[in-house]
Amino acid sequence: MSQTVSLISEWFVAPGRMEEARAALSALALEVERGEPDTLTYLVHEPFKGDRRLQALPPARPDSILFFETYRSPDAFLAHVDGPIFTNFVAEHGDLFLAANGKPYTTVEFLARRAGFVRTSGAGETAEASDTNSHPAVMFEIIAQNAQTSADFYTEVFGWDYVSGTGGFRYIHFPAGSPPLLGGIGQADPSVPGFAPGHNFYLLVDVIEPVLDRALAAGASPLMPPTSIDGYRFAMFTDPEGNPIGLIEPFQS
Repeated sequence: MSQTVSLISEWFVAPGRMEEARAALSALALEVERGEPDTLTYLVHEPFKGDRRLQALPPARPDSILFFETYRSPDAFLAHVDGPIFTNFVAEHGDLFLAANGKPYTTVEFLARRAGFVRTSGAGETAEASDTNSHPAVMFEIIAQNAQTSADFYTEVFGWDYVSGTGGFRYIHFPAGSPPLLGGIGQADPSVPGFAPGHNFYLLVDVIEPVLDRALAAGASPLMPPTSIDGYRFAMFTDPEGNPIGLIEPFQS
């Protein structure tokens, strides 16, 4: 079973290059978000200067940059550091940072999470919706002709691990949290992809295109291209057994 891995890494900006570094790092973070679906968290920080009551111990260097990153697996981390996005960044912008042996000098510490949570939204942002509508959809099932083949497909596309249940049923557990939930009822129109009579479900992804590309490469077929309607951006494919699967990017409730 794969295990997520986190790290903190500190870099040091060369004198007089902070504004250039900020712009380059912002572009890097956006490229990682769009192009590396197995990079789960990628946060770039500078020392906090907003409140004199908060003093770093020991004092932080004003030119330091601190990364906090989480990857779906150790292989995902290696794919990041060896991949084109990161290597191109170092090749093009490495001179913005203090160097050692011809490369940006960095410190890295790898972490294994043991407890805690990630709050995805404030309580005030979700209270109104949860007080208005109840009974959200909290489980989905894919009843496959060949359960093992289907399980392998979804592991390839989404990296899912499974817990065996009665009769070999494969359960997929997701981290606890409070992401916005959405449901809807629409008029069937078989001439429009995704609107055949029946029911659909959508899986939350950071960016649609890399996940959709991975699904198609694993044997899926396109059903609905990335589409923006009513403030939501989503797409659909059919898995190798023909089940329609939706993808939706993060949204506010």
